Amino acid sequence: MVEVLFIALAVLLAAGVPISVAMVLTAALAIVTCSHYSLDLVAQKLFAQSDSWPLMAIPLFVLAGGIMSKGGMSARLIRLASALVGEVRGGLAMVAVLACMFFASISGSTAATTAAIGSVMIPAVARTGFSRGAATGLQCTAGSIGIIIPPSIPFILMGVVGGMSIGELFLGGVVPGILAGLALMATAHVIARVQRHPPSGARVSLRAVAAAFWHSILSLLTVVLIVGAIMGGWATATEAAILAVVWAFIVSFFIYKELTLSDMPGLLVDTAKVTGIVVLCIGATAPFGWLLTAEQVPARIAAGMLGLTANAAVLKLLMVFILLAVGTFLDLTPALILLVPIFQPIAQQIQMDPIQFGVMMVLALAIGQSTPPVGISLFVACSIARIRIGDVALPLVPFLAAMVVALLITTFWSPAAVWLPATFMRQ
Repeated sequence: MVEVLFIALAVLLAAGVPISVAMVLTAALAIVTCSHYSLDLVAQKLFAQSDSWPLMAIPLFVLAGGIMSKGGMSARLIRLASALVGEVRGGLAMVAVLACMFFASISGSTAATTAAIGSVMIPAVARTGFSRGAATGLQCTAGSIGIIIPPSIPFILMGVVGGMSIGELFLGGVVPGILAGLALMATAHVIARVQRHPPSGARVSLRAVAAAFWHSILSLLTVVLIVGAIMGGWATATEAAILAVVWAFIVSFFIYKELTLSDMPGLLVDTAKVTGIVVLCIGATAPFGWLLTAEQVPARIAAGMLGLTANAAVLKLLMVFILLAVGTFLDLTPALILLVPIFQPIAQQIQMDPIQFGVMMVLALAIGQSTPPVGISLFVACSIARIRIGDVALPLVPFLAAMVVALLITTFWSPAAVWLPATFMRQ
């Protein structure tokens, strides 16, 4: 059966069938031709995987991010980032990264972060001396920080699939997200110095920073509301997502007055589209994943990897390499659902902290969001910049390398992912 599963999946994907449809068809074909299981299992597993209370947080965070972007909250975060960076070489490129880090704390989505910040910053960065390909490459990698700094839709999925605390995963993503942002900013600065770009922006002024902070404080309070409610035990991730939607609407509609009621139907439609895609992927992988588990494929792969070596460092590197490779051709959601059952026993065997393992998984697959051929962040950034993916491939390399450095630090230095959860939620 295992051979049928993988051969059929490869053929369907090569034929251009969407991955969610391909996985359902593959599972059905394997059941019909090679097993004693009932075909009803496909529908049962698809529904059971999608019928989850924590997954309700996904449409809510998507809607909150859309409201914040439409209501002027992202524009205020860009102004704050610009005031903080000031007059340095590559300063505007660093502003783009910092703005993505701020917006990540209120969106939870790669596509939303890339679109909201990239539409403003890609043309601006390109005017400061960076090629349009480099500006696009920087933006798509910075946009992937949207699913590392909390709130994060993939961390919700990781919590559901891996049986982990979503609150601890949220906190575990803070330091790695900051590391990734700092690595990208440093890379942009080095490129600007090597290529002798002129300094950009104005000199850092305490008055300008204070003014920008004051105007963006309501936007920044969003992450305090979300993470604080979860950490304090006052709300689950789903309930915190409801708070985020209510807060975003109050600030954008009543205080900033940049959101109108006529904007809401479009935001709701966009939310439904994104949610439909994500939940379909989650449900579609369930029958395929169940069959793999029933045939003990994850256990056999894990045993094979453990049989190669008992060295924890080598096993971590092997997991990272596989995650980066898979992320280039498989979207994050199905990759997460398929690979967690394989790698989780290995992480347990080498006594890797569960939260560090979860953050490593999401961060590694987040890098795949910026790589061809299926990187959603790359697609969004190229669409905004009106540039071909081939023109971005080479300028993208140093920014991907910066992200990999942050990934390796997170993988081999456990406090990067574990310190905040251990300090605030394991008492």
